[in-house]
Amino acid sequence: MKDYIKELYKVLGKGKVKEAREYLITHSYDGMRRKFLPDVVVFPDSTRDVVKIVNIASKYKIPITPRGAGTGMTGGALPVNQGILISFSKMNGIIKVSVDNTIAIVQPGVVTYDLVKEVERYGLFYPPDPASYKTSTIGGNVAENAGGPHCFKYGVTKNYVLGLEAVLINGEIIRTGGKTIKNVVGYNLTDLLIGSEGTLAIITEITLKLIPKPKFSGVTRLGFRSLGEAVKGVNKIITNGFFPSALEFMDRVSIKEVFKFLGLEVSESISAYLILEFDGDREEVENQLKEIKALFSDDELEEIIYATDSEEKEKIWEIRRNISGAVSKPDLIKYNEDIVVPRSKLPEIVDFVYQLGKEYNVKTVLFGHIGDGNIHTNFFLKKEQEIFVDELLEKLFKKVVDLGGVLSGEHGIGIAKKRFISYQLSPEIVEIHRKIKRIFDPENLLNPGKIF
Repeated sequence: MKDYIKELYKVLGKGKVKEAREYLITHSYDGMRRKFLPDVVVFPDSTRDVVKIVNIASKYKIPITPRGAGTGMTGGALPVNQGILISFSKMNGIIKVSVDNTIAIVQPGVVTYDLVKEVERYGLFYPPDPASYKTSTIGGNVAENAGGPHCFKYGVTKNYVLGLEAVLINGEIIRTGGKTIKNVVGYNLTDLLIGSEGTLAIITEITLKLIPKPKFSGVTRLGFRSLGEAVKGVNKIITNGFFPSALEFMDRVSIKEVFKFLGLEVSESISAYLILEFDGDREEVENQLKEIKALFSDDELEEIIYATDSEEKEKIWEIRRNISGAVSKPDLIKYNEDIVVPRSKLPEIVDFVYQLGKEYNVKTVLFGHIGDGNIHTNFFLKKEQEIFVDELLEKLFKKVVDLGGVLSGEHGIGIAKKRFISYQLSPEIVEIHRKIKRIFDPENLLNPGKIF
């Protein structure tokens, strides 16, 4: 047994340190499905435990990889340099919900959906809702600055993080931000840690802003006969004064696959769906649901479905949230890219992606948060086609940047996109990032191998 693992057993106890192969395997992959086995998995249940782990890692110069639920899509939680993997599954407490201050204080292992349901009891709302929100954790959401359907209206994870407690590589505990909405004292270290993918510090507590839960909501699903009309319809909706809380997109392949997956039937004439949710005053929401149809002709729409009942709304959202599982196939390798472009460029990027799929003869599936220009671009390759995947992705990312877009809207960089980061960031900006990393983690022990 390695000396540092002996020391972990000594300071944490046998129940919090696992070397058995089943633990190593189950913590070796995420949504990317690439596998990197850690040397050991540890399960802290307090910030004090995390400090002990970090001190041992620093003493023996052992890499540390923090991990939430392992639902990430870019390898951010993969122990690429082996070493210690910290699972936050035992640090899953909702410490406090303050109705008067509309905040929640939570540990990083809290499942996003559990927090949403808990604060609803107080008439409050936590909007960020990644597709994996019934599994993913708040700590992981903060590490990747996760988004989701409701982020079109309400903003992404960073818009709700007021403060953080984190452990530095030297074992020091720091607190950034606070418990107030306004705070301009010093540099904004909270925002610096959000989205840093565990490469700067290990987050152990999160203070979140909450908002009043909307009084009423309704969902409509618009089935378009033409993919192009659906994509152009996004700007038509927004420029005509409609501001839904969510505005989602599904192409024909994703529709076909998910309906089959759920055992449902769908018209062959539907080429794309737009899913819109409105919330607020009941009368206003019901009027918007009815008025949205007037923007489109009968020739454009094959189907329009409204839902204000909770069960019926959930049926519509179930279709959207099951896409990833439905389109994945065991014999094909999926590359899921979360590109973002300005909304005016959506028709151009959608056409480009499909042409790229045809050029390389690969299955292409598009869906996502189209209201904010975030398209989940999925390419499915056979094993023998992987030889040209870098070339395919290179063309995609260069086009995205040329259109004024970005490589990632919510998945992060991790290991999946680090070779393409120079397409978006200049050498000077990358070097500033590296200097920041060296200040926080001079020996590169915190989640090494990510982003750069």
